Amino acid sequence: MVQVSKINPFSIDHIVVNVNEKYQKNIQFIEEVNRLGLPYTPSKGKGNKGFKASNLWIGDEYFEFIYIKSKDGGGWIKDWVDKYNSGHRGVIGLFLKTNNIEETSEALKSYGISNPERISFPFFFKLFNFSAKWRNAYLPYFEEVPFQLGFQQVDTPQIEEKMRKRMVPNSKINGINGIKSIEFFGPFTVRDFEWLKNIFNCFSEESNQLNIPLENGQSIHFYYSDTIESRVLLNSNVNVFPPLLIENVRIMNF
Repeated sequence: MVQVSKINPFSIDHIVVNVNEKYQKNIQFIEEVNRLGLPYTPSKGKGNKGFKASNLWIGDEYFEFIYIKSKDGGGWIKDWVDKYNSGHRGVIGLFLKTNNIEETSEALKSYGISNPERISFPFFFKLFNFSAKWRNAYLPYFEEVPFQLGFQQVDTPQIEEKMRKRMVPNSKINGINGIKSIEFFGPFTVRDFEWLKNIFNCFSEESNQLNIPLENGQSIHFYYSDTIESRVLLNSNVNVFPPLLIENVRIMNF
């Protein structure tokens, strides 16, 4: 009998993926993504001479694909820039939406979470500075799997509503309504799993698997594996399309 666990008071906000330039520039790849019903316009998105972000909007959630163009990353998150320059590709961060980032950070202080902070970076020949209208807090990396879980809170509901209206083009127009679940595969350790059990309400179907139920019917799943990859399942009412592979991330709609 599967143990039913209490729903955690978070939902999926967005997934940050380190990618090579081709995923933002290759015309054939861009056309393939759009043919699947996932409108993708990589020319949009924030960036400067050091990095370029492109967004794939899936309902109220999204993928943020990051290409690092210079050694310093143009003010992008330094630790993530260093990992990118060392060869990291794939998911580097998963952000969960919280209604009170101060409260979340305080509750998880003993588990190594950072203090809430804003992303800020220069653009337009360093004449201006972008400062985010949201704050993030980051949990430490896993022992052997190089990505982080983070939490995000937008400053006000009004700003969040404006941001949501700018999330276009969006797959919702094609019946692909959001991210349902995320599956992480990798050499997670016993200590990783115990750490997660302390942070979240979890349940396990097997010793090498851990499931975290979230709000809005969403969930995160961790599986022990010798290889690192991620699978993102979309909430959809359209025909199943072949998995879309971006680095070691598979996007699926079933």
